[in-house]
Amino acid sequence: ESYSPTSIEVDPGTTVTWTNNDMVIHTVTDVKKTFDSEFISAGKTWQYTFEKPGKYDYLCTLHPWMKGIVNVVEESSHSMT
Repeated sequence: ESYSPTSIEVDPGTTVTWTNNDMVIHTVTDVKKTFDSEFISAGKTWQYTFEKPGKYDYLCTLHPWMKGIVNVVEESSHSMT
C-alpha cells in the first residue's frame, strides 16, 4: 500500500497531481516540509508545482510507510535512450 508510481522524474515547472484512489484519508507531505497537502479525502486530488530541481522525498503522515519520490531535473539532465 503505497503511492503509485513510487518515483517519478519531472522537469522544473511541472505540476504533479496526486489522486486518492483509496477509501481512507491520506496526505502528501515532503519530509523537508517543502509542501504538505494536508488531508486528501477518498476520491479527491491535490496538486503541487515543482519549480526547483532536486529530490523530493514524501510520505503520508497518517501512514508513514507510504513513501514516494519526485526527482526534478533540468531537461538537459534527462537520460537519453
